[in-house]
Amino acid sequence: MVKNVSENPYIAGHHLAWGLLDSLSSKTAKREVVKKLALVFGSDSFTQKSELLRGMQEVLGVRFPILGGVISENSSLNPSAVSFNREGSQDSVVGVLLAGDQLMVGLGSYHGWIPLGLPKKIKKVDNNRIQDLDDLSPLKYYFNYLGRHLDLTKEDSASIGIIYPLGIESDKDQYLIKFPKFFEPGGSIIVDSQVQENQNLRLMMGTRKELLAAADKAADTALEPFLKSKTNPSLIIIISAIERKEILGVEINSEINAVKNKAPEHTKIIGLYTRGQFAPYGSNAQLTSISYYQNGGIVVAAIGLKKD
Repeated sequence: MVKNVSENPYIAGHHLAWGLLDSLSSKTAKREVVKKLALVFGSDSFTQKSELLRGMQEVLGVRFPILGGVISENSSLNPSAVSFNREGSQDSVVGVLLAGDQLMVGLGSYHGWIPLGLPKKIKKVDNNRIQDLDDLSPLKYYFNYLGRHLDLTKEDSASIGIIYPLGIESDKDQYLIKFPKFFEPGGSIIVDSQVQENQNLRLMMGTRKELLAAADKAADTALEPFLKSKTNPSLIIIISAIERKEILGVEINSEINAVKNKAPEHTKIIGLYTRGQFAPYGSNAQLTSISYYQNGGIVVAAIGLKKD
């Protein structure tokens, strides 16, 4: 566990990664072991989540798979504590490194929100505040598609921002979800992590059908390497965005069942909800994709041992 992350998330990422490697080295008597996956969970006490990832990736590798998320109560103003060895902290991250020559890992990560608006380039940002787009403010961008009759007050904005979040272009026409936290009267929008200028942004839309299809796809992708090798995973970990419950409602168990129905009978399944996710987007079964910080995702990790 690394504390005081908000002081410098990038350095905290370095410290966490080196701590994981040191722990692995001590447990294997410094014998070289193939590293497969890092699980990382942190309190929502800092906005520069991508900097934490960057620090870890500089140590573990840019394309080394990092999965996890951040937890909080209702906002970053009240972050929940994460614990390690019975010690808790509201400004920390905890990591687990999985390694082993016979270890198999399959990953799937999708969200299900689909593009609604035309893309706009982000012109001006201040950390996690999106201030200007190409030719209009972010708030006017919402009004253009959803109508000026909307009252984007604090009470209304949560549901609107979840059903119609922002999509930040990553690569290959893929969009990472960012839920607006606050719509400011001046036209700016605040999200929960830093955003970069000159990225393309789009208004997205979420439906039950598409979100459940994303869960189904994530399960298929994670289990693919096990089906190819005719091996059953021992464990499946599900990390799902708590905001998905807002759209799925009573169908929330359908998302879990989408994974359970595809898993072998004796495979153990555990999971949790987070307010943000560390994960690649799409297929990472071959462990070649870059991990990002995102909102709204469902991440499925299948873990097992190769057959002798």
